Amino acid sequence: MDKNYELPTDKTDFTICVNNETGETDNKKEGEYFRMQIIKYASGRVMVKGSVHKFFNRADFNGNDFDMKNFSTALQDLETEIGLQPEYCRLENIEIGVNIQLPFDPNKLLQNLLFHRSVEFNKTISGSFYYQSAKTEYIIKIYNKTAQYEKKLKKIAQNSNVKNKYEQEEANFLKSTIEKQLQPNTLRFEIKFLKMNVLNDLGIVYLSDFLKPEMAEPLKDLLLKEFQEVCLYDYTMDETGMRMQEINKLKDYRNPNYWVNLNKKDKYYHKKRFEKMTLKYSQNIKANVSELIKQKMEKLTAKNLDFFTNNFS
Repeated sequence: MDKNYELPTDKTDFTICVNNETGETDNKKEGEYFRMQIIKYASGRVMVKGSVHKFFNRADFNGNDFDMKNFSTALQDLETEIGLQPEYCRLENIEIGVNIQLPFDPNKLLQNLLFHRSVEFNKTISGSFYYQSAKTEYIIKIYNKTAQYEKKLKKIAQNSNVKNKYEQEEANFLKSTIEKQLQPNTLRFEIKFLKMNVLNDLGIVYLSDFLKPEMAEPLKDLLLKEFQEVCLYDYTMDETGMRMQEINKLKDYRNPNYWVNLNKKDKYYHKKRFEKMTLKYSQNIKANVSELIKQKMEKLTAKNLDFFTNNFS
């Protein structure tokens, strides 16, 4: 943000950290407004961290669709309420994604993920609803949104240590929001950009750039392209018509460790062979999911992507 940005002291309280031993401060001021963390450094630079999607919902919830109309409204509210000007907010990282409703339990897909562009999927959070494949410039994330928020609902129900009336009201509002808006079997696919090179090349530098109509198609294409690079074992594979050689090879293909030990040339060969077997002997779940993503995007047209920034300044 512009160095001349004034902190909205009428909206939130700002704190300055003090060293207990020396009494010195770093002159860094920090505050929060509806989960948007605002930090002003001694240099005058201002950084905002948080989810525009959750800000729009006014709750710790992003399990619903967040279209471009919602995004525009959220940016207008941020400017009106705390003075953030999107055209001066340079993006440092961002996530783009889409929520789809599957006709089956999303965990059946998640538990059979193998790799994305040669990098295996890891389950970095306890539970079976979140998987990611991390690269240098971005992270592919696939997870079960329904399971994520059902777990949060249980946590709310079990939490008897609410400190005050405000926290109780906040918990009740979140519970109500989840119950009203969360859909069953919701799978989320998203790209978390750690570096902005790819998006900068598309013409996205500032927060306001997402509002440009010409940005919709490239972002849709990017999301679909990255999903096509996901390699998974199709749980609908039917071995009854397979030759014994194919059955034995399939045991290798469904094992993530098998792929890790292949060189680039062999991995390419066996990936193509695996894809042919999948097309021949399965219901092709990946293609069905890809089609659901496409249909969701087409249904929402210019409102098809969920956007929420982690850091911008």
